[in-house]
Amino acid sequence: MGQKVIFSYVGSMFGGLLFAVAINLIIVPHGLYSGTITGIAQMLESILLEAFGVSLPEGSNITGIIILLLNIPLLVLAVKVTSKNFLFKSIVTIIFTSVAMSVIPIPAVPLIVEPLTACIVGGVLAGFGGGYTLRSGGSGGGTDIIGIYCSAKYPDFTVGKVSIIIGVIVFSYAFFAYDFNTVIYSALFTAFYVVVLDHTHFQNIKTSALIFTANPEAVHSVVHSLGRGATCWEGKGAYTGKHSHIFTTVVSKYEINQLKRIVNGADPHAFIIFNNKVDVSGNFEKRL
Repeated sequence: MGQKVIFSYVGSMFGGLLFAVAINLIIVPHGLYSGTITGIAQMLESILLEAFGVSLPEGSNITGIIILLLNIPLLVLAVKVTSKNFLFKSIVTIIFTSVAMSVIPIPAVPLIVEPLTACIVGGVLAGFGGGYTLRSGGSGGGTDIIGIYCSAKYPDFTVGKVSIIIGVIVFSYAFFAYDFNTVIYSALFTAFYVVVLDHTHFQNIKTSALIFTANPEAVHSVVHSLGRGATCWEGKGAYTGKHSHIFTTVVSKYEINQLKRIVNGADPHAFIIFNNKVDVSGNFEKRL
């Protein structure tokens, strides 16, 4: 296992640890819920404890264990539509995060007393952790796994629909089991979490690349190594008068550095123009 792979596993688990810290130390002490699979686990824990009258040691919970159990069938679904590297890294991260949530003690008194401040700090910390896990090529499970599976099976599917359904279930439970303030603050935490996660994890940001090279093999290297299509044409330098090969392609932002390495390997003097955050309609493969 190379050093880069080891760092990616460590990064993925580090993101999971930050998420667990945010939930256990900041959010749970206020009795708030996450509008994600974690919120489903919190909800199931409350129902199980109330239904069977089980009491847990002070400062402990079983949310992490429930998250692990919920992710098992989801990972089974994802086996056929994800890479082995992503799958193994996600399994390691999910187990690590579940263990962290089980061992990190929940303070009897909130570390951040003001609920709104707790929502902001907790959302930023959890969002950065979740996003960093995704940037490292792994996943904390839950909605991420559902999104990957459904995106592969149903091209018009959006993860947002699943997120809305899960959020409605969790917040409806919080409303009837507690009060409206719990719903509001839980929704605020979830909103901050999602925004920070999206800004940390920019997998779905698409970038167009316009490449000028003297080596026509550069485009073939990109097509075969990245698996992306490209459109090519011939050009001529206005200053030098030399002929050049021009091609354009669209990649995700995560593929930019790989594209640079491929092109520079074929032609160290190649010139590349990147245009970030382009909208693509049609046959563009989403990857994680």
